[in-house]
Amino acid sequence: MDEKALTPISSAKHLRNKGIILSLTSQILWGTTGNVAQYLFSTTHITVNWIISFRMILAGFILLGFTWMTKGLKYTTAVWHGKKSAISLLIFSIFGMLGIQLTYFMTIKYSNAATATILQFTSPVVIIAYVAIRHRKWPSFLEMITVLFAVVGTFLLITQGDLSTLSVPLTALIWGLLLAASNSLYILMPIKLLHDFGTLPIVAWAFFIGGVIMNFVQPAWVGGPPVSWANFWILLFMVVPATVFAYMMELLSIPLLPPVTISLLQAAEPISATLIAVFFMGVSFNWIGVIGIVLVIGTVFVEAIPYHKKPVIKPKNG
Repeated sequence: MDEKALTPISSAKHLRNKGIILSLTSQILWGTTGNVAQYLFSTTHITVNWIISFRMILAGFILLGFTWMTKGLKYTTAVWHGKKSAISLLIFSIFGMLGIQLTYFMTIKYSNAATATILQFTSPVVIIAYVAIRHRKWPSFLEMITVLFAVVGTFLLITQGDLSTLSVPLTALIWGLLLAASNSLYILMPIKLLHDFGTLPIVAWAFFIGGVIMNFVQPAWVGGPPVSWANFWILLFMVVPATVFAYMMELLSIPLLPPVTISLLQAAEPISATLIAVFFMGVSFNWIGVIGIVLVIGTVFVEAIPYHKKPVIKPKNG
């Protein structure tokens, strides 16, 4: 075969591999974030409110700056030109982006990063129920399988085979269920905004607005961790690589990969969060709990089966 004929195939393979690396790295970074936050909660006096204020305001500022420099001021501020879109953005920023941040870190505080990430991935149950009620239509067979996996998996995770007690504290379970609901909200709420104005400015503004609001509750310049190089690098990691860079890499991977591949790679987030928690954070699960984790993560693979359309890019909490 002619060498020139191989070039497009080789180029396509190269782009696909690049997309896989970008997407996989972003998922692993998000999976790592929760464990880093768990470490800070256990070794310093910082509160959930402080970490949210600090992370959101800085990440939002950086993302807005990047959007402005690469896309221009008009593109960055277009969402504010209409009253309806501006109100929608404010609602999404508060109940979607800020809501997911609050419930995610509260779940970590009362349990661990692995449990929080796994419970977050039960959100398809809420979404499937919402769609079924809204359209007055029974879920499909695959959607029913997704619900079954998520419900049974969560049950096994929180009981680990002992029905007389919960392996996950009740407070953490409540926050975890709120996390799944919040995750569903920020998946469903911004669809029109993302379509009309683009993903980057909407996510940037949502981070920034959520950060500004939280700074009225807990200023980022008050109540931070003790000043040390270790804490500096940890906080820098949470804001830049694990938030800004991770989101950028996910965004860059979208045009390079088919939707099914992107969906399947999302399983790397709960898997990486769980492995880090087990090997570095001292978290343990018995074999029943492991089966529960596998079932919940399995919902990602079940959901990927019917994918034919390009997925909407959603902001991540981790």
